[in-house]
Amino acid sequence: MGELLDRVKLAKIAYGNGDVESFRNNSLFLFESIRAGSNLIQKVPIRDVTPGSFYFIHYKDDSNWMRYSPVFAADFRKFGNLIVLLALNMNFVPVEVRVTIFDKFIQEDDFEGDRPLGVNYQGMYSELMRWGFEYALVEYNVGQIVMAHRVSMEVVPRFLNSQHPINKYDPENLFSIWKAKLGGRAKRHEEMTGSMLRDFYDIESEISEEFTALRDHVQRIQRSYEKYGR
Repeated sequence: MGELLDRVKLAKIAYGNGDVESFRNNSLFLFESIRAGSNLIQKVPIRDVTPGSFYFIHYKDDSNWMRYSPVFAADFRKFGNLIVLLALNMNFVPVEVRVTIFDKFIQEDDFEGDRPLGVNYQGMYSELMRWGFEYALVEYNVGQIVMAHRVSMEVVPRFLNSQHPINKYDPENLFSIWKAKLGGRAKRHEEMTGSMLRDFYDIESEISEEFTALRDHVQRIQRSYEKYGR
């Protein structure tokens, strides 16, 4: 058991009587910290969002899973007038998987120093591919981000075991989505690694026929960008 798993286990005891109560209390703590302000979950200028850190992002989108996003920032990409944040959206990942994924990347010094993790986009993508959750690494057009709150490493064990109250947490649904997507993982990987991110946002052209496994994903990005990002 790693440092993160140890701290998650302790937080469940400290902030609730069992998994359900601790999850509910953590979610209320997250919501109130964002609403009222906190030195542990702090609003930051969007320009100060840093890869390697955890954030809660409010985003202009039709989907509540995107609109209220607990994320791990992995990288930025810039092309033309667009800046895109690549981030792991926790809404797509069951709690126990979130914790297991990050446990290998977090050391005690990361908590003590409140420092960004030393894993880059490729490292995170590779780890998510191994678990079959690579589809949870999604794109945020910076122009559509309404506000961002940085999550201190001190409360990451609670943050990973929480959800914005507007978004119902349903692990059975998350695992059913995961099972449905497993069969297309290799094809999604092939299309993702063989494409340019700028093509995802090219709303002036027809979506390339080369996109089959990613077609719905690209369509969602383009609908959101056309409605909220231009």
